[in-house]
Amino acid sequence: MFGFLSSQKGLIYITLGNLIGAALTGGFWLFLASVQNAEDYGKTNYQVAIASLAASAALLGLNTTVTTYLAKGSEKINVQANQVVLIAGAISAVVVSVIDWVLSVFVIGMTFWMMSIYELLGRKSYKQYALANIGARGSQFLLSILLYYLLGVPGIIIGFAISFLLFSKQYLTSTRKFSLDFEEVKGKMKFASHAYSFNMSNAFLLYFDKLIIAPLFGYLVLGYYQLAFQFLLFLGMIPISFYQYLLPEESSGSMRQRVPLIGILVSVALTLALYASSPWILQTFFPHFMDSLDALRITSIGIIPMMVVWTLNSRFLSIERTRYVLIGSAIYIALQISLIIELGGKMGVTGLALAVVLSLMAQAGFLYASKKFLRM
Repeated sequence: MFGFLSSQKGLIYITLGNLIGAALTGGFWLFLASVQNAEDYGKTNYQVAIASLAASAALLGLNTTVTTYLAKGSEKINVQANQVVLIAGAISAVVVSVIDWVLSVFVIGMTFWMMSIYELLGRKSYKQYALANIGARGSQFLLSILLYYLLGVPGIIIGFAISFLLFSKQYLTSTRKFSLDFEEVKGKMKFASHAYSFNMSNAFLLYFDKLIIAPLFGYLVLGYYQLAFQFLLFLGMIPISFYQYLLPEESSGSMRQRVPLIGILVSVALTLALYASSPWILQTFFPHFMDSLDALRITSIGIIPMMVVWTLNSRFLSIERTRYVLIGSAIYIALQISLIIELGGKMGVTGLALAVVLSLMAQAGFLYASKKFLRM
């Protein structure tokens, strides 16, 4: 295994960039959990979730489109996609500004940064991707903590926004080439729309649950749930790294048959490690979040179906079988919303964690069955 991984430098760069970036972001949120009570922690996550979901919506699936078609040799797709995202991002920023003006700055910064790093992936500039990811997350860690003590929760939002903009070089450079030409991106809108559904299902996984949980169950429950979910987000960087590596590689015709198997083995090992160590982690570092224990153990299981989902979707997108990505995403979103309401009401924080894992399992099951049906 080690010999195989050493030959996949791109995967190593992406994984290191994602893991270090996630460690910095996760470290920030875990630090915040140590200085805020569960209810305030829930409120802070709620605001960040609103801005993040708005930014994800503004991307319109064009970040994935840029990665896929740059790898296939298209050289205009990034500039034209960036033009569309500027318009969509501005609209999203105006909408969230009704809630709080600082959220609009977050939306603009995140959209520019996301388009930048996905362009780097499409160009297979994996080392530069890792540096842009780590740089943005590292500056966010420092700036958000500093500005939190100066300005409170708005300072956290501003810290995120500044950090995103500092590492959006690819996007900002492309603005010099902006024109009224949208011809190439028009021809990719069917692909983009299906990629958008997949991206939004992941945005729902990351953010939308908080928008439902807070009004239905309160900020206290959201705070307990979010701490457990934060560990899934960190370890979930492994499946995301495999996806980000496989998509441009397979889109350009390079097959990586053994990579998904390695990914499954790694995800199983991570699940076992987190499940076994979760009581010690909470007792040692977050004793006032012990009500999150069962939820943390359950969400650790989600790493395995998450790996299946990300690796299979990279394959479907690379061969432009986007219908299966669309259906799988719809299954996840519909099931997650219904299970949050049903299981959250009956089982509290534990039920919310089950909603995430069961939805991921259903999505993974559909994609695996589709792969078998297509004999991929």
